[in-house]
Amino acid sequence: MKKSKIIPPIMIVVAVLATIILNQEEYSEVTIINKVLIIIGAAILSSVIGYLLLGTVVNKVDPKPTNNTVNKTNKKSRKRG
Repeated sequence: MKKSKIIPPIMIVVAVLATIILNQEEYSEVTIINKVLIIIGAAILSSVIGYLLLGTVVNKVDPKPTNNTVNKTNKKSRKRG
């Protein structure tokens, strides 16, 4: 999955959560313009942080080990004495 598919959902979730929090009664004194600016700023900041934390390749996963290659180098020969 590419970064361009992950960043918009992060922005949407942050914007919705910020809207829910800012619509509580404790924030009734904040004007609507300031609420919109806070929501937009939170969405942009979260997308920048997400972009930086995702790194360059999102899909890079180590290949599965096969039964033939597991522990071949660590086998010890046991001597009976």
